[in-house]
Amino acid sequence: MLGYPFGWMIAAGLFFLLLLVIASSQVVISGHIKRVGENDDAELRIRALMGLVHYHWQLPEVKAKGIGLELKRELTAANIGGVDSNTDTSHVNPKSFMASISWTQAILRHTDDLLGWVRRTLNHVRITEWKWASAVGTGDAMWTAMATGTAWSVKTTAIGVLSQLIRLETDPELSVQPVYQGAHFSTEGQFTAKITFGYAFYAGIRLAVKMKKVAKGVPRGLVGWQRILLRG
Repeated sequence: MLGYPFGWMIAAGLFFLLLLVIASSQVVISGHIKRVGENDDAELRIRALMGLVHYHWQLPEVKAKGIGLELKRELTAANIGGVDSNTDTSHVNPKSFMASISWTQAILRHTDDLLGWVRRTLNHVRITEWKWASAVGTGDAMWTAMATGTAWSVKTTAIGVLSQLIRLETDPELSVQPVYQGAHFSTEGQFTAKITFGYAFYAGIRLAVKMKKVAKGVPRGLVGWQRILLRG
């Protein structure tokens, strides 16, 4: 076909058509979080290129340990080349919390207008599913009613803030169930968000351009970010 006078034009057209299909494909981000009493569970999945790229993050266990928390998490990344997974345990305590604040500030200094980049990127994210159900109880009818009202206020405020940052394409399914039998708290939520692969790629390029050298000994770009993150 390439020997035909219009062969290269057809091949180029097919190539650009393929790029258009890839750019317009959706990156699907789905998450689920659940807390019942002292038990927590969280899960995040990211699928791109029509399922060819798949990332899975899970937090199956959180345990209190001293004045901090012990986190056991599982990470799984699957792509065209194969599957890679690992489980590790980390500790959250006052020292690690302060360290996370330190490297967060370093990243903000290391990137031009990072918060602006986040806002603009979120404007291209669409929420297609959002469910959030909670149950609260204090053991006292009056305080339970007040706690239920407070929970509703928190949820409606969260919707208002989120709607200013992300496009909501569905009506959130919210519920707060009062529990009068005794002290109780549980909450469970799940969401599905989408962004086009083309804009996600463009946002990544813009982020790389915004990275800068901010201190002596800290290199520019991804290497600088890696060094900052490794400090935490």
